[in-house]
Amino acid sequence: MSVSARLRANTGQLSASDPAVSAFVSASAGSGKTKLLTDRLLRLMLAGAEPGRIQCLTFTKAAAAEMALRLQRRLGDWVTLDDAALDAALAALAVRPDAAVRARARALFAEVLDLPGGMRIGTIHAFCQSLLRRFPLEAAISPHFQLMEDRDAGEAMDAAREAMLARARGSALEPALDRLAGIVMASQFGDLAAALAADRDRLGRALGLGMAGLADAQRRVLGVTASDVAGLRAAAATWPESQALRAAARTVAARGSAGCKQRAEGVLAWLGQEPARQGEQWHRWAAAFLKADGAPFADTRFVNGALHRQCPDLLPLFQAEAERIMRVEDACRAVEMASVSAALIALARPVIDGYTGRKGFAGQVDFADLIDHTSRLLVEPGAAWVLYKLDGGLDHLLLDEVQDTAPAQWHIAQALTAEFFAGAGSRPGTRTVFAVGDRKQSIFSFQGADIRTFDAARDQLGNRVRAAGERWLDTTLDVSFRSTAPVLALVDRVFAHPAAARGVVAAGQTLSHFADRAGHAGAVELWPLAPAPETPPAIPWSIPDEYRSRSSSPSLLADALAGWIAGETAGGTLLESRGRPLAPGDVMVLVRRRGDFPRALVRALKTRNVPVAGLDRLVLTDQPAVQDLVALGETLLLPEDDLSLACVLTSPLGGLGDDDLMALAAGREGSLWQTLRARRAERPGWEAAVAFLSRLLSRVDYVSPHAILAEALGPLGGRVRLLARLGPEAAEPVDELLQAAIVYGRSHPVSLQGFLHWLRAGGTEVKREPEAAGNAVRIMTVHAAKGLQAPLVIVPDTTALPKDEDKLLWAPDPESGIEVPLWVPRKEFKCQAAARLRDAAAARRTEEYNRLLYVALTRAEDRLVVCGWQPGRGEVPPESWYGLVRAGFAGLETGAEPWRDWGERLVHAAPQAVQPERPPAVASGAEPALPAWAGAAPDWRPRPAPAEPHRPQPLAPSRPDGALLGPVPYAASPLGDRADAASRFRRGEIVHALLQHLPSVPPVSRSDAVLAWLNRAQDVAAAEAAVIAREVLAILDDPELRPLFGPGSRAEVPLTGYVDGVVIGGVVDRLAVLPERVLIADFKTSRSAPAAPDRVPLLYLRQMAAYRGVLRGIFPTRPVLCALIWTAPGRVTVLPDALLDLHAPGTAEQTGVQGVLA
Repeated sequence: MSVSARLRANTGQLSASDPAVSAFVSASAGSGKTKLLTDRLLRLMLAGAEPGRIQCLTFTKAAAAEMALRLQRRLGDWVTLDDAALDAALAALAVRPDAAVRARARALFAEVLDLPGGMRIGTIHAFCQSLLRRFPLEAAISPHFQLMEDRDAGEAMDAAREAMLARARGSALEPALDRLAGIVMASQFGDLAAALAADRDRLGRALGLGMAGLADAQRRVLGVTASDVAGLRAAAATWPESQALRAAARTVAARGSAGCKQRAEGVLAWLGQEPARQGEQWHRWAAAFLKADGAPFADTRFVNGALHRQCPDLLPLFQAEAERIMRVEDACRAVEMASVSAALIALARPVIDGYTGRKGFAGQVDFADLIDHTSRLLVEPGAAWVLYKLDGGLDHLLLDEVQDTAPAQWHIAQALTAEFFAGAGSRPGTRTVFAVGDRKQSIFSFQGADIRTFDAARDQLGNRVRAAGERWLDTTLDVSFRSTAPVLALVDRVFAHPAAARGVVAAGQTLSHFADRAGHAGAVELWPLAPAPETPPAIPWSIPDEYRSRSSSPSLLADALAGWIAGETAGGTLLESRGRPLAPGDVMVLVRRRGDFPRALVRALKTRNVPVAGLDRLVLTDQPAVQDLVALGETLLLPEDDLSLACVLTSPLGGLGDDDLMALAAGREGSLWQTLRARRAERPGWEAAVAFLSRLLSRVDYVSPHAILAEALGPLGGRVRLLARLGPEAAEPVDELLQAAIVYGRSHPVSLQGFLHWLRAGGTEVKREPEAAGNAVRIMTVHAAKGLQAPLVIVPDTTALPKDEDKLLWAPDPESGIEVPLWVPRKEFKCQAAARLRDAAAARRTEEYNRLLYVALTRAEDRLVVCGWQPGRGEVPPESWYGLVRAGFAGLETGAEPWRDWGERLVHAAPQAVQPERPPAVASGAEPALPAWAGAAPDWRPRPAPAEPHRPQPLAPSRPDGALLGPVPYAASPLGDRADAASRFRRGEIVHALLQHLPSVPPVSRSDAVLAWLNRAQDVAAAEAAVIAREVLAILDDPELRPLFGPGSRAEVPLTGYVDGVVIGGVVDRLAVLPERVLIADFKTSRSAPAAPDRVPLLYLRQMAAYRGVLRGIFPTRPVLCALIWTAPGRVTVLPDALLDLHAPGTAEQTGVQGVLA
C-alpha cells in the first residue's frame, strides 16, 4: 500500500462524503466510487437524516444491489462492535464518536430494516416505475400498467407498421410512400421507425414544428430553400455569367484542339436552347463539366495548353462554371435528402402513434415510457402537486454513474431537486445533491448518454447550489484501489497521446492515476498480431471453397489465446498479489462486438477443457439444445417431415446413432415416420423413439407449447439426455425456452406452430449475469464489463475502427434551435452539409471508441494482455486500440521476448514487494462472541441435534458402472475391426452359455452335446466350433475347477452380506460349496485374458475380494477359492489369496470406496 496515495484517497473521499456539502465527484476507474456512495449514506444518517428521505439512483440493478448490500453489512457490523471498535469505524468516517452517536449508529440497522420497502436505492427506471404507480392519474396512464418486454415491443412496432402500410394507399400518406418505395425495404423502414421511436423526446420536439415547419427546418439545416430539384435546376439554368461562357466556348470551338472543340460545341448547343429546355437537359450540362464521381474534368479537357497560353482568361470561366454546377448538384442532393427525410417522418409518425396506441390498449409501457412519463409528470404544468408530495419526502438525492445519464433523466433529477435550493418556501435544514461519475467512462451513447449534457448538467447544478448560498464541491478522485502500478502506468501513457486523449481527457488537462496497490506484482503485455494465414493454391477437382474448413487470423488468435489461458490456469502460474494460483475465474476477455472471434474462443477453450462461462449474451435459437427442441416441435406438427424427424432421432432426445438412422432410412418406401413405426420392434432404440414421440403426438393438439416441452424434458427424460450429451451449459437455454413458452402463452393463442414461428421470428436474446459465472473464464463486451474487474484481463479485439452505423443524423435548426432528424439512405443523397454532420458524428464515435478503450484497460487488477489479429487489408490504423496501446508502450520500460512465430511480445512488469493479500482464515465452527454491551449469552440457546447413525449403502460388485470399485477396464477400440470385434463378443457369449448349461449334462455326453449345439449355431464355422468345444471341455475337466461344474454346484447365485461396514450385494456366475472349501468363479466375456493374476484389472480384483469377504462371513471355517473364466479366449485365472487380501473391503485400497459410501 502506498501511504501517500492512501492519504490522498482518504482526504478526497472524506471531503466528498461530507453530509453538509452538495458535490459533483469525478471518480476515475477503481477509485472506490461505491464505497464513497456508501460512506455518504452513512454520514447522512449519522448526521440526523431520516433514511426514508434519502433517494439513491444508480445506473444498473447490480450497482444498486451492491450498494444496498454494503450498507446493510456496515450497519450490521456496527450493531455487534464494542465501543472501541465502533469508535474507530466512526472516526474513519470523520465522525466524532460519543454516547449519542454510538446509540444512533447501533439503532440505524433496525431503523433501515423497518422502512417500508427498505432504503430507496435503485435504478432510475425502478424509481420512475414506483413514482408512476404512486401517481397514475396525474401521469395519465393505467394504474395497473405492466412493463413491456423487448419482444412485445418489437411485435407491437411491426403490427403498427403493417397497419400503416395497409391504409397508406389512397390516403395522405401515399406520396410519402411512393417517395420511399424505391429507396428502402420494409425491414429497413421498421428499423428506422424504431430508431425514431427510441428517440421520442427529440422527435416530439421536432414534430411540434408541424410537418411543414419540420420540412422547412430540415432544408435550413442543409442550407437550401428550394423544395424540389426540378425548380432548383430550372433556376440554375439562367445565370449572369452565361454570356461570357458562351464567348469563351466560341473561341475554343474555333481555335482549340479537337477534343476541346467537341466539348465547346456541346456547351454552345446547350446554351442555345430555350431556358425551359435547358432545365430539362441539366444532366447533360452537368456531364459536360463533371465526371461520374462529381469531380470536375481536368483543365486540359476544356482548354488545351497552347490555347491557354494564348488566351489565359478562358480557363477560369470554365472552372467557375464547373464549381457552380458542383454547388447546384450538391444543393439538389440536399433537396433530395430533405425530401426523403420528410417522407420518412411522415410515414414513421403514424407507426409511432400506432405503437403508442397498442401499448395503451394493452396497459403496457416500455423503458423509454417510464422516463418520458416521469419527466412530463415532474416538469409539465400541473406537476406542482406531485412535487409538493415528493418534496415532503425527499431531502437528499444521490446519483451514481451520471456520465451515462441521458438528457431526459437529467430533467427528472433537476425536477426532483428544484425545491432543494429554491430559497423562500423551502424547508429548514440542509438538503443536498450528490452526483458521482466519470466522463472518461461515458460509453452508452446508444442509450442517450452525451458528454456535452454531462458537462452542462454539472455546471448548471453547481450554479444552482452556489446561487442558493449553499456549499458546493467539484472534486476528482484519481487514486485506484483496483489496478497495480504497471497497469495504471500504461493507461496514463496511452492517453497521453493526443489521438487517444480525444474524448477522454478535457482540453488542457492530462490524465494521471495514483496506485494504492504500490508494491503488488503486476504486468502489462502487448502481443504481436496474429498473422493472416496463407491461402493454399486451388487444386482442380477439390472440395468447393464454401465447404472447406478455413483458417483466419481471428481463429489463429483464438486458438493461441485458448492454449495460453489453459497453460496459465493449469495451476503453475501464481497470482503473486494473492499468494495463490491463477484460476479460470480470474480471467476476463473483453471484446468490442459479439462476433465470430468470441465464439471461436469459446470453442477453443472448451476443446482444452478450460471452464468458460460462454458469451454474456446468446441468441436462444442458436443454441444446440433449443434447436433440438424446435426440431421436436416441427416433428410433432408434421411427423412426415423426414428431415426434422431425422434431426430428432439423432439428437439426445431420440438417442439413435447415425448407423441406426441409416439402417432405418436407406431403401425405405414410405416416410421415415411410417418406416419407424413399422420396424419399431427390430431394435430397442427404435421402440423407445416411437414411444417417446407417440406420447407427445397424442397431446400436441390439446395442451400448450409449455406443457409439451415440460413433458418432453421432465417425465420423458429429455432434460437429462440433453445435459448428458451437451453438458451443463445446455441447462440455461432450455430453461429460457420454457420461460419463452410461458411468455408466449400469456398473450397468444395456444398453438405450437404459432410458438415456433414467434420464437424464430423474434430472435430472442438471453442476457447472462456475469457475476454468476463462478470459476470460469468470462467473455463479454466492454459495455457489459462496466463495473466489473478481474485479476487478468485480455483485450483481443483491437485492430478495427468503429463503423458508421448512424441511421439518422440529428442537427439543430438554425432558426428555432430544435434538433431535427435527417436521413441519408444512399450515397447519391450525400451533400456537403450531410458530410459535415457525418464528420461530427464520426468524431463523437471516435471519442466514445477511446473511452471504451479506457474502460477496457482499467478492468484489470493485476495483469493486462493486449493482442489482436492482422486486418484483412493494409496495416493496423494508428488510431486503433492496438495502435494507441503500441504507442503507449513506447514510453514504458519493456522487455521483449519471442512469441510463437508471430514476432516479439512486449512486457512491462513489477515484482511483488509486499506481503500477498490472502483472505483471513476462518476457524471451523467458530462462533463470534457477543459484544460486552449485549450482556451474557442466554442459556436457552438451541444446541445442534445429534447426528443420525451411519446407514450403509449397498455396494454391487457385479455392476461396475458407478460401483466405485475402480476404473472400468478399457473396452475394445471402436476404430478396430468391427467384424472381428463382433465375432469375439459372440464367441464369448457362446462359451458363457455352454459353461452355464453343460454341468447339467452327464460328463460322458458333454462332448456330443457341445458339438450338436454348436452345429445348430449358424454363425459359427466348423473349425471355430471345434476350437470352442475343446476349450470348454478343458475348463470343465480341469481338476481344480471340476467341482464348480459338478453335482451340487450352482449358477447365477445372488449374494448379500455386511463386510467392514459396507453392505455388499451381487450375483456370482458359479458357486460350489464343498465340505472342505468354497469355490466361486465369474465369467468375463468382454476382455482377453491377462498374462498373470497381478495383471487382472483392479475392478475385478476388488469385485472378487468383496465376494470372498461375504462368503467368509457365511462359511468362516472354510477357505474360499476365487477364479475368473475368460470366455473369449477360453482361459482361467485363479486369484491367490495374497493378491485378494490387498483389495479386500476395509483395506487401504478400498478406503476411497468406503469413504464415498459412508
